[in-house]
Order: sequence, then C-alpha cells, then structure tokens
Amino acid sequence: MLETIADLSITTDMWTSDILTTREVFDSHTGLNIATTLKNIFNEWGITNKIVTIVSDNGSNIKNAINEHLLKYHHPCVAHTLNLSINKAINGNLDIIQILKKCRTIVSHFKHSSYANGKLREFQLQMNLPILKIKQDIVTRWNSSLIMIKRLIDIKNPLSATMSSLPRAPNYLNASEWEIILDCIHILKPFEVMTAELSGENYVTISSIIPLIRGLQHILKNVQIETTIGEAFKNTLIDVVSRRLGNLEMNKIVAKATFLNPRFKKTAFGLLENANNIPKWISDELTPIICANNNIDNTEVNRIQSTTTASTSNTSNSIWDHFDSKVS
Repeated sequence: MLETIADLSITTDMWTSDILTTREVFDSHTGLNIATTLKNIFNEWGITNKIVTIVSDNGSNIKNAINEHLLKYHHPCVAHTLNLSINKAINGNLDIIQILKKCRTIVSHFKHSSYANGKLREFQLQMNLPILKIKQDIVTRWNSSLIMIKRLIDIKNPLSATMSSLPRAPNYLNASEWEIILDCIHILKPFEVMTAELSGENYVTISSIIPLIRGLQHILKNVQIETTIGEAFKNTLIDVVSRRLGNLEMNKIVAKATFLNPRFKKTAFGLLENANNIPKWISDELTPIICANNNIDNTEVNRIQSTTTASTSNTSNSIWDHFDSKVS
C-alpha cells in the first residue's frame, strides 16, 4: 500500500506503538538516538523521502530528532498540548488539588469496602436510581479525574446517604466543594470533547484544529461559573490555551489545511488578517506547478490570479456552536 503513496505524515511517541512498528530504544533517549531508530524504520518501509510532516509530543529530545537530525517538519500534537495545559491549570490551583484528593479518598474507601458498596447499591435501589459504581481516577490523566467527579455528581444523593450511615467514613464533601466540582465539570467538558475530536483515526483532523480552538475559547469565555475558585481555574485555562494554541492559525500547514477544507474556508479563523494570508501562500505554492504542467510563465498565472478573489463569510454548549453561528 505504501509503495503507491507519494506523500505521507507519521506520528511517533516514545511509549506507545504506531501502525508500522514498535521498536525498543536501548540507548538513552537523545535526539540522535531517537533519529537513528526512526530512520532505520523509515528505510525498512521505504518511506524516508515521502514523509512531509512528523507529529509528536513536545519533548525537546523528539523535536531535536525530527528537526535537527531527520530534517523533517515537526508538528506538535495538539491533544498533547491540551493535556499539558489542563495539568498546568490543575496543578496551579491548590484548592482544586485538595478537593480532588478528598474525592480520591472517598473513592478509595468504596474500592476497598464491600460493605460501603453494598450500602450504596441499597440506597440507589431505595431511591429508584440507576445502579452506578464509583470511578477511580489516575492522577496523571486529567480526563480520568473528570470521569471520577462526573460520577460522584451522578450518585450524589445515594452517596450522601451512604456516607452518613458508614461507621468509619472518610471526610465528606461540603456544599461549597460540590459547587466547585460542578464548575470544574462545566469547564473541562469541552476539553474532553475536543480531545475526542482530535483523536479520531478514520478522518483527517488537522483542518479542524483552528475552529476547535476558537470554539473552545468561546465556550470557556462564556461558561457560567458559580465559585471564585472555579472562576480562577477558568481564567488560568483561558490564558494557557491562548498562549499554547492561539497562534496555530498562523501556522502555514494548519492554516492551509483549514482554508482548503470546504466546510471551513476563511470562516473558521479568529482573525481575518490570518485568513487573508492563505490564498497567497497557496498561490505561491501552486504557481510553479501550474507553470511546469502547462508550459506557461509566471506572468500569465499571476494575471489569472489577479482577477480571482476568495469569498468570505460575514456572518450553547457545543464546541462547534461558535463556528456554526458564524456560518449562519
């Protein structure tokens, strides 16, 4: 299959396998050693000269391998950047850290107590509610923490009744802590949706990055928060997302992909001046190809281009709402 393909992009990670190969790196993970291992894989599959882009996380060693040794274009993984942004915001909010720690203690108690689980099930049956178990999170994965607190909200009433009946129950959440948890769910939910959108394997995602980022920023700006701790968390995320991802619509590869997607064109961009740069980038790229294929000179191509203009559109809670309203 690869023999028939002219151009391709790959993604690589130092702890999971990709479609082509799993290969152990025995030596230290320096840029040179990573590049040597990747180059051997590329040569085995005959794709070295076909690769136009390599997507990876933001580690300095993998970036060094791609840029300095493999001499390929490196594109940072947006889902990984999102993950870093959220972890930074959580770790910078001591109040949320303490609440998550309290939640984990409660969850751990139920994980190790068949009696507590039995009482929880009993109260769920009495209240005619679905039988739902608690969810344990993994400290290093923010989305698992979101799943944990969402489940606690779902079983709040039977959980409260159960905790009051346990002889050695851990400290329970107070009313203000429940409010903060609810704020965190509202704030983190669009990040979960965006991560899922970017993790699709059966469709191209690079052209969706810009509208997804703008949709995320719009939701964060307008989400209604009830607590000062939640508001601080939201503002931190707005700032981090803007710094880490806000400039991607000036990235040529991402911007061209978005512009050339007929669903998005210029409408997906936050700033019109960024969108207006792209037709020239594409024209500059296509001109020599057109000239070579049609045996004409650049002057004639430029004359044709000067008579053509690109169209521009003037015109909840879904991460796509912001874009849809602009299209409307």
